[in-house]
Amino acid sequence: MAHLELAVPNDKQALEQARQSVLTFIEPHRLSPREVYKLELVLEEALMNRLWHAFPDGKVHSTNIVLHLRPRAIEITFDDDGVPFNPLDHAPAAPATSLQEAAPGGLGLALTRRAASQCAYEYVEGRNRFTVVLDRA
Repeated sequence: MAHLELAVPNDKQALEQARQSVLTFIEPHRLSPREVYKLELVLEEALMNRLWHAFPDGKVHSTNIVLHLRPRAIEITFDDDGVPFNPLDHAPAAPATSLQEAAPGGLGLALTRRAASQCAYEYVEGRNRFTVVLDRA
């Protein structure tokens, strides 16, 4: 089982660096295009949500990421000291019926849940821990 650990600061430039680190790590493991897509989707959604919402104090924080590649699954855990937030407690946003009703936000959680075979959240000792499992083809 291969794994990668990253500490990603809460700034936009670090998000692309994290993405590139993940892509470099998975390259020799020959994931399918669908697996790569799901992994990138979950990574971007989780990190962007933390960047926008988790750290209202404006100070530098980081999200620790642990990525495990298993024969039948990809497991990615996000761990941070941001505002407590359980993404599983929030119902997916209802789809807009027109462009005028459409509002930004709210779709990332639904996309993450759709991509994942399992999601788990816990708040332990002042830290959010969100784990997403993606099935491998």
